[in-house]
Amino acid sequence: MAAVMGKEPEALLRRLSVRQRMTAIIALLLLPLAVLSAVSMLVLNEQEMAFRDSVEESVHGLLPLGTLEYYLQQALVDELLAESNDSVPDFAALTQNVDNSFSSIHVGMDSKDVPEEVLDDAQKAWVQARPSVRRLVEQVHAQHLSGAVASLNTRTELERAIRDIASARMSLSAVLKARYEKAAAQRKSQLYWLLWSWLVTLTVAGLLVVIFLRSLLRPLQALTRAARCIEEGQAGVRVDVDGQDELAVLAECFNRMTANWEATQTHLQSEAIKDSLTGVLNRRGILSHLDAELELHRLRQQPLSVLAMDLDGFKFINDHYGHSMGDRALTWVASTMRGMLRENDHLGRHGGDEFIAVLPNTSHASALEIACRISEVVREGAAREAAYPEITIGVATTPADGDRAASLLEAADARLYAQKKHRRTTGDADSAGGRDEGP
Repeated sequence: MAAVMGKEPEALLRRLSVRQRMTAIIALLLLPLAVLSAVSMLVLNEQEMAFRDSVEESVHGLLPLGTLEYYLQQALVDELLAESNDSVPDFAALTQNVDNSFSSIHVGMDSKDVPEEVLDDAQKAWVQARPSVRRLVEQVHAQHLSGAVASLNTRTELERAIRDIASARMSLSAVLKARYEKAAAQRKSQLYWLLWSWLVTLTVAGLLVVIFLRSLLRPLQALTRAARCIEEGQAGVRVDVDGQDELAVLAECFNRMTANWEATQTHLQSEAIKDSLTGVLNRRGILSHLDAELELHRLRQQPLSVLAMDLDGFKFINDHYGHSMGDRALTWVASTMRGMLRENDHLGRHGGDEFIAVLPNTSHASALEIACRISEVVREGAAREAAYPEITIGVATTPADGDRAASLLEAADARLYAQKKHRRTTGDADSAGGRDEGP
């Protein structure tokens, strides 16, 4: 199932040309990556601005309170700031900055990112501290002008103002910390989803690249395997044609070229082992089949017989009736013998008017019977047509006459010529011979 599902996208891609596939894969890769890169830049810029705003908010909100608290503590330590020759701090500007910080925090609260009661507590603490600071500012200014020593009431006011301001600073710090943590969590979530988006996009891009490469490499690998099989001499090699792209066209051309090559090879092989006149095997073909049948004989230990056949009076036919009639006589004899042999027997023209028949799984007695029938039929044909010759046949059988081609042919030829000699001396019409008697 997985293999089938994996081939479906490739089959769809194979309907497109290689150029169209490359254009599509580039568009499918670059467009998501470009969009994701733009989104990433926007998210990172937004986070940078939010972080900068958070820092500025912390500085503008806490620094005035911290500075004000520092000056009040310094005044308390010195018992009265007016006694020193230092200039009086601008408490009014500091209190105004604190008021502005609380206002900006309220304006920037678009969502409930921090508990509202925490911000209310911080603002209440500042509201409580602000009158003490204002009175203290008025007293400090008066004492600075008159040069008087701070009274016990002034120190009490200082201590109360310091406590109130410290409470306001701590409350405001809690507000800013909560907002910062909420913003940090949001930034973390954004980065998390951005990371997963990149991971998914790159994974999909990788899969698209793999499918694209497989749609190119699989046909090329198939063509390579087919070419190697042809190089090794295998027949019937074809490449599956699937798709409408350039590789499919190449595969079709390869298949047609292979079919033409095989047809040419078959024709050449057939011409190389067949006799062009009679249509039976030529000398090379019949000897090759004899060697193959002898190999099977050695494996199976089955009898194998060979018929060596020579036409009688063939030179007379050529001299008196012409070579065309001689060719016709050869064709008739070959056709007659082929019709009388079995399907698994092999018939070949050994040269001139000599023929050889290879009879697998045939004993000597069966071979003699076949030789007698052939001789009789040919003799009957020669009696009807003066331009047709008679035939003499010699029989040899394994293993009595050897198990090699040379020994079998030598034994069959010896019996053939013995038959011819016997016919010349006795005038006997029999034309087939065996070990001790004719067929």
